[in-house]
Amino acid sequence: MSLLNTFRFALLATLALKLALAYIIPLSGDEAYFVRWAQHLDYGYYDHPPMIGWILHVMLYLGHSEVWLRLPSILVSTLIAIGIYRMLKPQDEVKATLIAMLFLLAPLNILNVLVTTDTPLILLVFLSLASLYKALQTEKLRWFLLSGVCFGLAFLSKYFAVLLGLSYLLYFLFTSKNRQKTSGFFLLFLVSIPFALINIYWNYTHCWDNILFNLYTRNEGEQASLGKFAMFIGVQIYLMTPPLIYFLFRKRAQFVQKIKREQFQIFFFVFVVPMAVFALLSFKKVVGLHWVLAFYPALYLLLFQFLERVELVKMIKFMAAFSALHLLPIMVIAFMPMETWNKHRLYNDIVYTLQPEKIIEVIRPYEEEQFLLATNSYSSAAVISYHSGSNFFVFGEGSFHARQDDILTDFKQFEGRNILTLRKSIPDMADYTPYFKRVETRPFSLRGANFYLVLGYGFNYEQYKKGVLKPIRERYYNIPAFLPHAPCYFCEKYFPGENS
Repeated sequence: MSLLNTFRFALLATLALKLALAYIIPLSGDEAYFVRWAQHLDYGYYDHPPMIGWILHVMLYLGHSEVWLRLPSILVSTLIAIGIYRMLKPQDEVKATLIAMLFLLAPLNILNVLVTTDTPLILLVFLSLASLYKALQTEKLRWFLLSGVCFGLAFLSKYFAVLLGLSYLLYFLFTSKNRQKTSGFFLLFLVSIPFALINIYWNYTHCWDNILFNLYTRNEGEQASLGKFAMFIGVQIYLMTPPLIYFLFRKRAQFVQKIKREQFQIFFFVFVVPMAVFALLSFKKVVGLHWVLAFYPALYLLLFQFLERVELVKMIKFMAAFSALHLLPIMVIAFMPMETWNKHRLYNDIVYTLQPEKIIEVIRPYEEEQFLLATNSYSSAAVISYHSGSNFFVFGEGSFHARQDDILTDFKQFEGRNILTLRKSIPDMADYTPYFKRVETRPFSLRGANFYLVLGYGFNYEQYKKGVLKPIRERYYNIPAFLPHAPCYFCEKYFPGENS
């Protein structure tokens, strides 16, 4: 079999494997939450910019299955591998094929089948980089334009796209320039501005939710720690893999000379600049493994300069075995009886995720009795809403994550109604009795896991406003004085005429 045919086989084999994983792995709370975004189309959402919600909204017209909705994530690494091959093919087709295969076989590219806000970010960052690479080769403005559009769309996927813009800016400042290149970068940044303005305007009219969540709320109580930095380094060693680090270390004497080759410098900036920012951030904040994934294709493109064909073949063999080590426990766990985990502290969550239809059967009679349906967490609400087709909101303060429910739900409309709250843990009745005329609890068991229904009769909105909504306003909607804003939807809905 020729090398190119081997690559084609790898594309199909990994695609089939990812489809199988998407079928086996149950829908996560985050994924169900993004489906909820998609069901309420908007040009922004509480936690992040809207791109994944837009994509899923279109997909929902054609189906609702987990595998179908995960198709964007399944295809991303396949499309990028093809893109890497096409970008490098004019230089050396054999090395281009080997590097594309190496990327394709990396564990995170095979296992990453869950839909997240990173899904469109990863693809759009790559498309922007590929377009800019083409622009730098041809000096044609249309490629700079396309790069800028993809950059703007990446910004509407996740704010980490800002690091791509920073990489581009530093590349432009510290490399050689000519009139066409200068005009091209000016055009690139110019066409990305409208996309940023969309997000800024949404935040201006929605209490600066994205800014408050990402810069303030989620960082409360964070302390500087060398351990967090060590964790970041460990994650990068895992992602790069020790053999690759070893090969690059052997080439260290050639590093400066090869990085001066102008056509590959952009890859260096797009990988190193974000990694440097994340490294600095990691002293105070745990940098999630998924945070860096959008910038790793640039590393694989850099390998064209540093690794020879023999070394790439060795890396491919290692990567295939490394990925197999990841897949084996997943397959074993997938076919183990659920009760294997009945002593684990997360067993209730496991049953909740794997047996939602059984839970829905218990709840359905109450829905027919006109009970409003709720859970005490955003993840639980999203999962059970997805599987049941009914709307579950969040009763209580919830967490600082995923507060899109604050936009969607209006507790004023629930005055006097009966509310069922589904819980995976024993309820503290003090969280319910002040807000109803009468409250009762009905526990039930499923596959050895215990769940609880809290039935509240006659909801008292005014008491709930004082006991729950007011603390929410003070914690999550305390907009800094330096941020101008339109009337805040949460304050206008529940506290009209009052200062927030």
